Amino acid sequence: MHKPQKRWRRGITRYWMFAVLAAALVGAMSAIPAQGESTGEPNSSRQGQVHVLPGHLIGADYEPDKFYVRQGEGEWELTYTPGWQGEDFSEAVRGTLPNLRSANAVFDDESGNVHDHDPDFDPQSNTDQFIANLDSYKANGLLATDVNLQGGNPNFDATNPAFNSDGSLRPEWMDRLGKVIEAHAERNMVVVLGYFYFRQTGVFDDEDAVRKATTNVTDWLIDNDYRNVVIEIANEHNDDDYPDIISSDEGMAELIKLAQSRFDNAAFRLAVSASRYGDASILQGPAADAADLSFVHCNGKDAQGCADAVADQQGDYDRPIVLNETDNTKGEYTDDTFDEDKKSIDAMVATGASWGYMLNQWNQYIPCRYHDDCGSTKFDYALGPDPGVNGSGEELMENFTAGVLEHLKSVVYSSASESED
Repeated sequence: MHKPQKRWRRGITRYWMFAVLAAALVGAMSAIPAQGESTGEPNSSRQGQVHVLPGHLIGADYEPDKFYVRQGEGEWELTYTPGWQGEDFSEAVRGTLPNLRSANAVFDDESGNVHDHDPDFDPQSNTDQFIANLDSYKANGLLATDVNLQGGNPNFDATNPAFNSDGSLRPEWMDRLGKVIEAHAERNMVVVLGYFYFRQTGVFDDEDAVRKATTNVTDWLIDNDYRNVVIEIANEHNDDDYPDIISSDEGMAELIKLAQSRFDNAAFRLAVSASRYGDASILQGPAADAADLSFVHCNGKDAQGCADAVADQQGDYDRPIVLNETDNTKGEYTDDTFDEDKKSIDAMVATGASWGYMLNQWNQYIPCRYHDDCGSTKFDYALGPDPGVNGSGEELMENFTAGVLEHLKSVVYSSASESED
């Protein structure tokens, strides 16, 4: 009688051992996040990448109106710290983010109108071409580019939604954007990421869809541990073509706070803001109070006028000001406009704010808006081999931009002693 009892007890023991092991296995499996689910912990594949923040979001010991970067869990350092981007930087540019407007880097056109201008256009090839030129931008002193999920004006009627009508994300756009952000991270560069563009927000069913889109993109950044990003909720948010949730100061404040709130339980945070029209104004009212930095567009100002407006606004909020859209040429590519573009670099650097460049006909418009003979039949992100006002058509665009960025390089890579002379 005793032997069967022992076997019964051994069976019970084995049963409970298996039950405990099974429970542990289930618990372990439940701890594994579903694809796309944020755990608040960095992805191991992204550890060590560059993280960018304004000083006021880091702590009281940091300059509030300057940008800082760090590698992984390293020390926070002002941008243009030797070893991060290179050597021999001018003190005047430290803590800034010189940037290049490249709004259509993840562009597609579901209307098909793009093929009237470039029969061979392919969205992935467009993104790949942009990425292929990042090294040349960095070599000229640029730290950031400005990319918008819904693009910018390509100078024809295009359908570039990036979102579904309910605010869910279109995977094709997000795949291209992921490649862009990661390519910047590999080069210790930053993406100023715009969510919305006024010509494309008609895709949304209602304002709740806009809120969901804001949440979804921000969560996507968190899930992928993308830390080399500054968020621009909307390009020129006060445009009347936007829904009220974007165009009004109160609505924009809500969206900025919504994006910021998504980082409450994340392992990191990103800076959030939006831009206004090209009159050099910064956010107003509650939107200004909510923002982490100020974006400025200066399409309606000359170089000195833009710098003066920025200088006037620097005392309003103790945070960085980033010029991320300006056009000093107005379609005229002459020695005078070339000098004006170079003056815009010098004038903005003198304020301590971040200079940004836009030349629509070089890397945004298809074809050129101001000159019928421009010859631009495609997106072209390349810098020309003969910097300055040289050549014609597309060649002129490439050389003109190369000359402007060559001047930026001379400003950025001046030694500290030279900048003080």
